[in-house]
Amino acid sequence: MATFKAEVQNKRADGTYNVRIRVTHNREIRRLSTNLYVTEADLTRSRKIKNVNIQEKCDDLIRKCRESCNNSDFELFDMPIDELVAKIKKYLQGGDKFYLDIIQYIRVKATEMKKSTGDTYLNVSSALRRFTKRESIDISEINTNFLREFERFIVTEPSQRGSNRKKAGKDPVAKGGRAVSKYLACVRAIHNMAKQEFNDEDRGIINIPFSPFKNYKLKPQPKTRKRALPVESIQQIINLPYEKEITGGRTNRFNLAKDCFILSFALMGMNSADMFLSGLPVNNTVIYNREKTEGRRDDKAEMHVKIESCIMKLMDKYKDDKKLFRFYRHYSNHAIFNATINKGLKRIGQQTGVNNLEFYAARHSWATIASSSAVGIDKYTVHEGLNHAPNRDMKVTDIYIDRDWSVIWEANKKVLALFDWTNVMT
Repeated sequence: MATFKAEVQNKRADGTYNVRIRVTHNREIRRLSTNLYVTEADLTRSRKIKNVNIQEKCDDLIRKCRESCNNSDFELFDMPIDELVAKIKKYLQGGDKFYLDIIQYIRVKATEMKKSTGDTYLNVSSALRRFTKRESIDISEINTNFLREFERFIVTEPSQRGSNRKKAGKDPVAKGGRAVSKYLACVRAIHNMAKQEFNDEDRGIINIPFSPFKNYKLKPQPKTRKRALPVESIQQIINLPYEKEITGGRTNRFNLAKDCFILSFALMGMNSADMFLSGLPVNNTVIYNREKTEGRRDDKAEMHVKIESCIMKLMDKYKDDKKLFRFYRHYSNHAIFNATINKGLKRIGQQTGVNNLEFYAARHSWATIASSSAVGIDKYTVHEGLNHAPNRDMKVTDIYIDRDWSVIWEANKKVLALFDWTNVMT
């Protein structure tokens, strides 16, 4: 006979736990996610649920699970656990009519993702709520017309980010084209996850029969705006005099932005997230997994960058005993760290004549200068230096080749040799 128990396991980034129903049947275990979340205050030291309200809701769910089993009679004994779990899910969702709240499903799946990716999916769930003006949406409502209307909503809705929110006396700032492709791509991914989880073609169980994305063409992401700076502009930034530091331990954004921009450029376009998260260098080499693509690549987007002597003093300025830099001690997450840098870069851009200077320009600039006639690095080496994923043909080849990091290190040396580093070495 199947048994059921409410439990919590992994702590989420926001400090909460998702309550799951553990199903044990024929000595096998599966877990059902619920829409219940608890905090440390709701748990005992041994992580047992002590919140009476949550306990009652869990008891009700377990009662319904048992009801589902009672309806199976003797066939339950020989039923595989996955088939039993599918049957229980269907019963909990209303019996014969399959129902799946896509908004709640997104929230549950977001907890299983890397935080930055999960946050994007949570933004999509919020956008769906604003679009429908409802707290729940059945997955059967996601059809081609729904997707087209949702696309129009994204295009016309003012941006919801920080100071871009609509305020009295200010015109709303529209979302960019990137939001359309990103949000709809997330809806497609979630729809596919749901079909994979709740459909079982081998047993003839098709709870989600429709494929709305067959008739809806997903818009490609707009090409990234070119942000590369010429050698002269990079040298200007290197030569900029520092401002007087703020008393009381606060960081001067201008000085921080200048240093981080130079460090990123000299470390072959290292992203701010990686500067924030990376561990200590090994043998004068920064070894890290690129945060943006680590979860999507077989090689975990591993990167090795040799620290050149021209930035050694700058490296020492921010060194730490636990990580590559001490930025994590001053900012709660890498998004805030990146935003702080970009605020400082706006002031640097004003002094150097570069409109809307952003941190990512360091990465674009390294690639552009490396491939220019002044340096002459081949496109494949630049590709490697940026730690981009190999194309399909190269993936097969890379299986047989041990990566030689010295090739991109030599390329970086050639790029950095174009500049006068006196201002940051003294």
